[in-house]
Amino acid sequence: MRCTSLDDAQQAIVRKVADNAIAKFESAAAEAGVKCTSLMIRCDATQAPGQLSFYARHADMTFLGQPNAEEAGSTFQEQLLDGVLFASGRPVYVVPYIGRLDTPVRTAVIAWDGGKKSVRAVNDAIPLLQGRGGNVVVLVINPQDRQGAHGESPGTDIAAHLKRHGIEARIERQVIAEVSVDTAILNFLSDTSADLLIMGAYGHSRLRERAFGGVTSKILRHMTTPVLMAE
Repeated sequence: MRCTSLDDAQQAIVRKVADNAIAKFESAAAEAGVKCTSLMIRCDATQAPGQLSFYARHADMTFLGQPNAEEAGSTFQEQLLDGVLFASGRPVYVVPYIGRLDTPVRTAVIAWDGGKKSVRAVNDAIPLLQGRGGNVVVLVINPQDRQGAHGESPGTDIAAHLKRHGIEARIERQVIAEVSVDTAILNFLSDTSADLLIMGAYGHSRLRERAFGGVTSKILRHMTTPVLMAE
């Protein structure tokens, strides 16, 4: 993505980075035997989130990198992520800035709270979970806090829904008082060596206005595992 608010020298640098990224992507797609098309978006930086959201609406999923607060341009990355999450209506696959191992997903964890955002994330993830042979865990933390969102046995209904799609999932229920929900999720990912987290994205406005929900915000800041989010 090229931003026209930059001066000529900066635009040249951004264009070179974009060209290299496209070349690398097209090479990887060709090696994998996957058909692809590439497009470089040229617009003002303030218009970039809306432009990217437009293209995201016409795709199954958008892949974006986790913003790294210690690097220049992190605010712009946050704006792009926020725009696609809350304006495209499509799921976003966020890749940690530390990178992702080029290995199949062995353990996928669903952060399940029974809400509509979680439902969206789970159903968007079904194609990724089918026929992969790995473990799927439905993680329910402090289900007593959302009794109206769960049935008699928290997690059982969504596990049954997944099974109808050929996906076997085990349920992990945790009642935790000493740490926050986001910390509990991150700890569980670490303890299980999970390769993917699936969760709803919570927020009411722009990430640049710091309006993401607490759990979503901390996960995005501290994630070391790819996260599939839907709003």
